[in-house]
Amino acid sequence: MAVALHLPENHFDAYLTVPVSALRALHYPATPPSTLPGQQRAGAHTDYGSLTILLPQPGSRGLEIRDPRSGDWIEVTAPPGTFVVNIGDLMARWTADRWVSTLHRVVAIPGQPARQSLAFFHQPDWEAEIVPLDGSSAYPPVRSGPYLRAKFTSPGT
Repeated sequence: MAVALHLPENHFDAYLTVPVSALRALHYPATPPSTLPGQQRAGAHTDYGSLTILLPQPGSRGLEIRDPRSGDWIEVTAPPGTFVVNIGDLMARWTADRWVSTLHRVVAIPGQPARQSLAFFHQPDWEAEIVPLDGSSAYPPVRSGPYLRAKFTSPGT
């Protein structure tokens, strides 16, 4: 990521000495042969941290991302053994929206078998100060951990 942002390769190392990342096993039960119009298994949202790495179960369906240009929802298909990577809200702040967080959801597809995936939510050190890399005032500085805690405890989250 540092190289892609034209930064020294080790730029983020100082922010990752004791990261507060999390790995979650996600399970979605099988759906019935018919579902309600617009039924979802996980509503539209962005992830809070710097990035999310998802290992979907082979053949699973329902994960969609919203195309920021057209507003259309696009199904994400991942070949077996590949990962899906989402930019999170914290990285959007860090890059002053050069990279934006990925709005995504999981829709209910009629007759879909149970769906499982592993999601790794990457989060820098608790006390890491996150300021826009371009030096702008696009976002005020935040500390990684308190920012994450505020997101978890915010009403409507």
